[in-house]
Amino acid sequence: MVIMIDILKPMFKIIWSQTKKSDDKRIARQAEPVGIKTVCDIAYVKDGNKYHTLDFYYPENTKEPLPLIIDIHGGGWWYGTKEINKYYCMDLAKRGFVVTNINYRLVDDVRFIDQLKDVSLALKWIGENAQNYFADMNNVFITGDSAGGQLCCLSVQANVDENLRKMLNLSENSLNFKAVGATCAAVDLLSPNIIMNANLTSLLGTHSHKSSPYYQLMKFENVATSSLPPFFIISASGDFIKAQSIALHKLLNSLGVENRFMFFEEKYNGKKLQHVFNVGYPYIPPSVKANDEMTAFFKTHQD
Repeated sequence: MVIMIDILKPMFKIIWSQTKKSDDKRIARQAEPVGIKTVCDIAYVKDGNKYHTLDFYYPENTKEPLPLIIDIHGGGWWYGTKEINKYYCMDLAKRGFVVTNINYRLVDDVRFIDQLKDVSLALKWIGENAQNYFADMNNVFITGDSAGGQLCCLSVQANVDENLRKMLNLSENSLNFKAVGATCAAVDLLSPNIIMNANLTSLLGTHSHKSSPYYQLMKFENVATSSLPPFFIISASGDFIKAQSIALHKLLNSLGVENRFMFFEEKYNGKKLQHVFNVGYPYIPPSVKANDEMTAFFKTHQD
C-alpha cells in the first residue's frame, strides 16, 4: 500500500493540474452575478500568504445585517482557492445573505492539521470582524464541498466539542452555527477506496497512518456527536463519492441530528449530475434547485 500511495502522489498532482485548466475554462464561460458587492483578499492572518485571505459578498445597497454563510472550497486538499467557488458564493449572496469565502493552505506544502488550523483562524477572525461587512452574527451558517466539506464538518464538531478543539489546538471563536451545508463531503478516508486512501500519506505526513494522532479524524463518524447543528446534505448519482453523503445522512440520523438529504437521481442534458455540480455550475436548473433548498433550510433555522 505504501508503494502504491507513493506512485499515486505524482498522479494526483497531474490530475489537479488538469482540474485547474478545466476550472479556468469553466469560470471563463460563466458570468459574474450582478448586483453583488465584493470585498476581496482580506487577510485573516497578516503574514502575506495569499492562502490566509478571504472574501465577502453581499447584495448591493445592503443597509441592515443579513445572515452569514461561511464557505470552504474543495479541491482534494491539494488544489483550489476561494476563486473556484466565487460565483457560487456570489450566487448564494443573491438569496439574501452575506457570504464569506475562505482560502487555506494546501497539501503538499502543509498537512491536514495545518489546513484545519487555518480554517479555525479564519473562523476566529470572522467572529471578530464579520459584523463590519453587514453580517448578522446571531445567524451564522457554514458550508463546504468535497474536501472542504470534511474541513467544514470537523470545524463544526470542534466548535461544539471543547475537548476535541483543545486536543487539536484549534483557535476558539465566538461563532454559533445554526446549520451546516455539506455538498458531496469527503467525510471518510478510511473505508476501502483507493482514491481516498491514497491521500492519507500526504494529509497525515506519515506512511504509518494509524500512528498519526489525527488518524481517527479521517472518518467523521469517529468524532461526530449528537451536539451537531442541523445539516443539509447534497449529492447526486454521478458523484464519485456519493456513498459518503449517504453514510453521513445515516450517521446523523443515528445521532438524532436533524438533517435533510437532497439526492439528485435525475440527469441534466442527458448526463448524470456530477461531484459538486451545484458549486461548479450554480446557474443550471438542478443547481438552482439545490442551492434554493439549502438556503431555504438555513432561513428556517435563523432567529
